[in-house]
Amino acid sequence: MLASSSRFILRAAFSAFLFLSVLLVQGCGGGSGASATDACAAYWVSTSGSDATGDGSADHPFATIDRARLAVRNDARKGACRIDVNIRGGVYALTAPLAFDAQDSGSLGHEVVYQAAPGNAEPVVISGGLPVTGFQCSGARCVASVPELPAGVMPRQFYVGDNRAIRARSNTTTPINPDYKWMSKGFQAMGAPPPLTHPELVEAVTTTQWKMMRCPVNSYAGGTLAMADPCWSNANTFPTQWSFYQLSWLENAPEFLTEPTMWYLDPYAKTVTYLMDASTPPQNAYLPVLESLLQINGQASAPVTGLQFRNLEFAHATWLLPNSGDGYVSDQSGNLLMGSNYAYSAIGHQPTTYPTPGNIALKYARNVAFIGNTFKHLGGAAVSLGAGCQNNLIQKNHFVDISSSALIVGGISPQDMRPDAQSVNSGNQILDNVIQDTGRDYWDTAAIYIGFTRGTVVSHNSIHNVPWSGVAIGWGWGLLDQSGFPGLPSATPSMWGVNATPTVFGGNQITNNVISNFLEKLWDGGAIYTNGAQGTSFENGLLIQGNVAEGKRPGAGGNIFYTDGGSQYVTVNHNVALNDPVGTVDFGPCGYGTSFEGANLSQDLCLLTGVVPYGADMGGCLPAGNLKFTNNYFADPTVFFEICQNAPYVPATAVDVVIQNNTLTSASAPDVAAIVQNAGPR
Repeated sequence: MLASSSRFILRAAFSAFLFLSVLLVQGCGGGSGASATDACAAYWVSTSGSDATGDGSADHPFATIDRARLAVRNDARKGACRIDVNIRGGVYALTAPLAFDAQDSGSLGHEVVYQAAPGNAEPVVISGGLPVTGFQCSGARCVASVPELPAGVMPRQFYVGDNRAIRARSNTTTPINPDYKWMSKGFQAMGAPPPLTHPELVEAVTTTQWKMMRCPVNSYAGGTLAMADPCWSNANTFPTQWSFYQLSWLENAPEFLTEPTMWYLDPYAKTVTYLMDASTPPQNAYLPVLESLLQINGQASAPVTGLQFRNLEFAHATWLLPNSGDGYVSDQSGNLLMGSNYAYSAIGHQPTTYPTPGNIALKYARNVAFIGNTFKHLGGAAVSLGAGCQNNLIQKNHFVDISSSALIVGGISPQDMRPDAQSVNSGNQILDNVIQDTGRDYWDTAAIYIGFTRGTVVSHNSIHNVPWSGVAIGWGWGLLDQSGFPGLPSATPSMWGVNATPTVFGGNQITNNVISNFLEKLWDGGAIYTNGAQGTSFENGLLIQGNVAEGKRPGAGGNIFYTDGGSQYVTVNHNVALNDPVGTVDFGPCGYGTSFEGANLSQDLCLLTGVVPYGADMGGCLPAGNLKFTNNYFADPTVFFEICQNAPYVPATAVDVVIQNNTLTSASAPDVAAIVQNAGPR
């Protein structure tokens, strides 16, 4: 007989399989799209069509989606009735993003629907990738020429046979790379300097606690890796335990091609080298070259409205900023430091950060829907809903193999915090999606990240296999709130300014989701993570209800329902935590030149690794208070894990915290089973 946790994992896996089967049927047959007979006009697109001679009819289709968009734009019926754009199966290789503005709008109830054509025998793939063919293999080593690679474009991902290949790296087994020690400008080889053919293409990677950072190498001489600025300087504006004190691995050198499925792109010779894991040469291989597949670019005075995208597949996009001198310096959850002039921050966070972009990006979009689509093999965040996005719907989609977050809703700039009515991010719904294998390149990201928003609903989703948190919401740790609450150790009131009004946060809901296998790579996160005030009262605060959090990585320290710095007006009600044992801290192993002693610090923290417990079902570092934990089923229903202090500004114990939970005794207990059964996609 299976243990209750195993039964739950199998049920979740079967639900995902069933859900994907439905998507496959819809994607090939247009099953969930509106019936073509309901539309007043229909345009057709086919890979065998022609933009020059086609008229968009079923018999004479266009060749590109963009040509159909132009036809719809000039159709006088647009906005008065529904218009369908039926896209036949095949790969639609883009050379530029599909871009929509207000002139492409439909209207509420009379949408323009871009969908897989009824009766398709194969999916509609909207690709930003360059096919790679003609591999010549010698043993396991296969090389192909890519003469069409655009000048100056250095893709960061490579996909073979529907799988992500591993970008050649120096270390795949240990927590840190033992061959280098930390120094003020980078890292020094501890033995004979390893050869590097193109050091200017190499980047260093660090992973620690909730952070991951990537910095390019500027030069390499005498075994010294001198890192590029401003990346290196920015990465070291944080206290050491959150800085670039430790080298996890080096990436992107031909010398690192040592294991099956590794790859390397030589941009000078324009060749891709791939190590086979079988005897068959690579098939269906793609280098992503576009950073954006689809843009919905409204304006405050002219939003885009009334568009739908159904049963399509968005694939093969990259993101090139981390190649630059800015690198990838994460403050938290994919929000980055860029440019110069950052001062040292004792609190571990900076007041000015920039979001990871979406490969599908919306701004000033109203009543736009993505239903039944697949988002896969993407190099940034998959979908971002930015300023002015209101009442949009993301439903019954499948997100898989995403480099960063699957979804980013709202921003974290001053304009996002306190926007005007046109620019507020509000009323967006994230429903019934399957999200898995996110954060593939950027481990610090949540599967869903929610910035400053109002009335966002995240409900009945399945989130599986994420490196850090499942859902993260909030920013500022109280410092950006009206109270100026210093919700971080060493923070002082008003250090990030004085605000006379609350932020826009209010009325958000995270309900009935299944979040499993989280904290798979990092620690100090949770299934659902919050920071900052989530409203001005419990009535308009954040509701976290009916969620099931299951299968945290056992060794990962973290709080399952994590109300972190400045969290306020959060109700956590009727949730279940299954198979989430308390983990430990992880400050890296001792005895290496790249652990704390290599940065001229004490070894004390590394001695705590794997020994000191960290986290509980509830917890957070310096929440402001006004928290309710009621009717939840937890292994430990009474402990709120809190180890932070910020005297004299913050009391040792958060005020107005209500804890009235139940002890989890069995996953098959009636109330627990009912919560589990109701969670996840419908």
